[in-house]
Amino acid sequence: MSEKEFGRTTLDLVHGLVKRGISNISVIMRHSARYYDYDHPESEPFMVLTDEGKELSFDLGKSLPEKMTARLFSSAFGRCIETAYLIDKGYVSRGGQTVSNSVEALLSPYYVKKPFELAALMGNKPPDFIRYWFDGCISKDIIGDPKEVAREILSFPVKKVEGAAKNRIDIGVTHDWNMYLIKEYCMGLRHEEVGKVDYLEGVVIYRENGCVYIANHQCDPIKLE
Repeated sequence: MSEKEFGRTTLDLVHGLVKRGISNISVIMRHSARYYDYDHPESEPFMVLTDEGKELSFDLGKSLPEKMTARLFSSAFGRCIETAYLIDKGYVSRGGQTVSNSVEALLSPYYVKKPFELAALMGNKPPDFIRYWFDGCISKDIIGDPKEVAREILSFPVKKVEGAAKNRIDIGVTHDWNMYLIKEYCMGLRHEEVGKVDYLEGVVIYRENGCVYIANHQCDPIKLE
């Protein structure tokens, strides 16, 4: 196991909301610990979870609040599907009720329009790819406008929480790029200031007093307009 408790900040957010009586929660989070193959970038879509990543995912599922229905969603990439599947199994192992994983396009890197050209660009190793992209240094013909993409991705958990029944938690498993987009453009959290997105780190969207909020462990809840 890693010395760092991946997923703990996400669980703390969820449990804190449940203790306040909020029972309709939507989470979007990065997948668990994964393998890498830096010498073969073309294999990136096929990199799966490590044994530690599998254990972390299962343990997160076991630690979700009781007496809720958990619905799982994920990117089409294997590591995200694995994470969602194991969260599901972890929750079921302690008697939790779940709805099996559904693959969702908005949780995938759907905005990459020319993957081979993007891979070639990344091969030149800009010092900070995320900032290079966010600063508009890459053609929109290759990868989508980050501000527009962030809003599109956020629409997924927002729609889930707006239409959800009580005692339900929706969990969407995605990638670090998608998390950087949401954190910067929807929450004002720049990675240079708050750090890299951890495995199983999430943001939580919930409804309270007629308003929808987004929360992360690195800032106070923000009301979404």
